[in-house]
Amino acid sequence: MARDVVDDRFIGALHVLALTRKGLAHDAHTEHAAIQAGTINALLKGCYEGDVTMAELLRLGTDGIGTVQNLDGELIVLHGVAYSARADGSVVVVGPDTKTPFAVLTRFDSTSFAQVDALPFKDFLAHLDRIAPIEPVVAIRASGSFQNLHLRSISKQFPPYRPLSEVVADQTEWHFDKAEGDLIGFRFPDTLAGVEVPGWHLHFLSKDRQHGGHVIGLDVMTAQVEFSSCDQLHVELPADIGIGDIGTADRSAIDAIEAR
Repeated sequence: MARDVVDDRFIGALHVLALTRKGLAHDAHTEHAAIQAGTINALLKGCYEGDVTMAELLRLGTDGIGTVQNLDGELIVLHGVAYSARADGSVVVVGPDTKTPFAVLTRFDSTSFAQVDALPFKDFLAHLDRIAPIEPVVAIRASGSFQNLHLRSISKQFPPYRPLSEVVADQTEWHFDKAEGDLIGFRFPDTLAGVEVPGWHLHFLSKDRQHGGHVIGLDVMTAQVEFSSCDQLHVELPADIGIGDIGTADRSAIDAIEAR
C-alpha cells in the first residue's frame, strides 16, 4: 500500500495509510508511533461512524484518547483498557467490537518523567511545553491528585448527523472539587490542524473508574508526569477517502470545540 506524506516538514515522520476491511495495515509491534483512526476534520463535519474496532487499535497501542461510534462518550485508553465516559455520567469498559470514528493511541513507552505540584491549568500546560520532549508528537500520562476539575462528554448521536459545533452546544459538563486519577493525552503541532487537534488534548479518568471525560480545565495538586515520544504518526483513512481529501482546519474552530 502506498505511503504519502501530508506535510513536507514531516517527511519520514508522518505517514498516512489507507484503511482496508482487513484491518490496520502496519506492524502491530511498531514502537514510538502514534496510531490514529479518522481525522478531526471528518469529525467536525459530522462523520461519527468509524471502520476501526477497539480490538484493532489495542493491538497497536496501550494508551490514548478519542471517541466511540456515534460519539457515545469520550474514549480513554489507559494501560491497555478502553473506557468510555458517557454523557449520563457513567464510565463503561469499551468492548473489542466497538468501532471508533476518531481515536489516537500509542504503545506508551516512558521516555522522561517529571513531578508537578500546585499548578493551575494554564500554567500546567505551559509547564508541559517547557519540559516535554522535542518530538512533534508527544503522549502524556499524569497520575495524581487534581482539583477544580471541569470535564465534558457528548450524548450518542443519530442520523442525520449535525456538525460537531452544534453537537457540543448540548454537551454534558461536570465539576468536581477534587479527584485522584489519570490524565492521558497528546500534544500535536499546529501544522496538523485538520488531521489532529493541535496543542495539548487531554482526557481524565478517576482512580475509582467512576468519573471521566474530556478535560476543559483542572488544577494540579500533585502529579507524576510521564512522556512518551512519538517519531511517527500513522493515520488510517477509510478506503473512499484520499490523502488530498484530508484538508486543513481553522485552528480557532478546533479550539472552540475543545474548550467548550
